[in-house]
Amino acid sequence: MKLSLPIELTNGNEGRRKHWGSAARRRKEYAATIGLLYGRHLPVPTPVRITVVRVLGKGQRRWDPDSIGRGNAKEIIDAIVAVGLLPDDSPKHVRAVHYRQDETRRSDGPSTEVLIETVAGSS
Repeated sequence: MKLSLPIELTNGNEGRRKHWGSAARRRKEYAATIGLLYGRHLPVPTPVRITVVRVLGKGQRRWDPDSIGRGNAKEIIDAIVAVGLLPDDSPKHVRAVHYRQDETRRSDGPSTEVLIETVAGSS
């Protein structure tokens, strides 16, 4: 399953020491966006591998590879769980999360693409 989301992936350089409420608000906003775009689905068969792709927009530069998975990526995955696409994001259901950047589709960015792939040993 591929989700193309009009959500800009952030790198978290503003810090995560802020009150948990801001992350919770973002997760709710993202769940509303995903729900509007994709509706509610039955859960994807698990376990899965998730790839989060940062689609760069005009003028954006690539980040260091270790920055891609920071920031709001967790809230995006939590929102995918909240709309019912995954039962939860525990290791039982999510075996791996990979991150990459795509600078070839700048007209589509800034945005985030999430690929959810069932892996061997699914239930």
